[in-house]
Amino acid sequence: MNSLSDNSSKNEAISFDGYLGRSAVAVNGSRGSVVDLNALKSSSELDKKGFGVFGYYSTTDHSAPEQSFDANLFNNERVTCPKDGADWTYDNKKYWPSQGHIDFYAYAPFETGKTLNKKTSATPTTTTPTFDFTVSKTIANQTDLLWANAENRTKDKLSSADKNKVKFTFAHALSRLGYTAKLNDAYSSATITLNKITLAGSSENAEIGAFYTKGTIDLSKPSSENPWTPLDKDNKLKFDWFSNDNTSSDNTLSKDKVIKNSGNEYLFVIPQDFSSTNTESNQLYVIVKYTIQYNGGTAQPKVSYTVYKKLEKNFLQGNAYTINLNIGLTPIEFDADVTPWNPKDGESIDASWN
Repeated sequence: MNSLSDNSSKNEAISFDGYLGRSAVAVNGSRGSVVDLNALKSSSELDKKGFGVFGYYSTTDHSAPEQSFDANLFNNERVTCPKDGADWTYDNKKYWPSQGHIDFYAYAPFETGKTLNKKTSATPTTTTPTFDFTVSKTIANQTDLLWANAENRTKDKLSSADKNKVKFTFAHALSRLGYTAKLNDAYSSATITLNKITLAGSSENAEIGAFYTKGTIDLSKPSSENPWTPLDKDNKLKFDWFSNDNTSSDNTLSKDKVIKNSGNEYLFVIPQDFSSTNTESNQLYVIVKYTIQYNGGTAQPKVSYTVYKKLEKNFLQGNAYTINLNIGLTPIEFDADVTPWNPKDGESIDASWN
């Protein structure tokens, strides 16, 4: 690494810039508003944690598919934006080499102690631009995960349009799930209350998991490709997404009022194929519990219901999905008929006296 220098009068400092290349995509395929550079910098959560950078310097002129990766230049370097509109900065300043190239890999939000996976047990000092990620069982603790890369970079390849910075185009690595719930009609004779929403791997046993617990993300993958390799496929997660026991909100269902998840109730899950053609027999069910309290008269019984629906969808990275729950009631109706006399004119019974 003798071509690297800390003398800023001879070499330009390596600086970074970052933005979200696109927003998450809605379930119907339409695209939401794109989060631009200013929005990324003004995000309080991202400002607080920043993003982490791994960088490998090689004396060769270009990246080779078979080359090893060592975080020898940037090893989980934290890059932050001190205030909205300012530049992204980092503490351990590095400068552009006069020869060779640098491969950069980034993720967000930054996490202290993040390390890359070892390439093999036989080469414990060699890493790959991958790390393992575990989905939190607690929905409120789940966070979005972004990744980006900028490979084979040299000072001469920097763009003036990017202000001679290494620009990271971050993409969402996970799938985001939300929900809405409403009645499909007005029911004046009863009050219907939403009690629970569960996502599970079985309609008969809501304790069976459906979602991957853990996976390995490859930071070298382009945003158009799935960067994940799932791990521990036998131990999957189920989520009690909504529970009436854990909220003080009015969860009375109606045709006109939509109940939906709050901002900290989105699910962030590793992309997974639940479509009917998936090769791993992945199954996902949404299980909904609600009660009906009939109105009027003397004390009316409160009747509990459980319904479920199999969801056949391939959840892709960077896509947002909304599960719309439309609950309808089948009214108890009556009809009446009278069985005719048999025979129609009555059976003749003779009684005679002589």
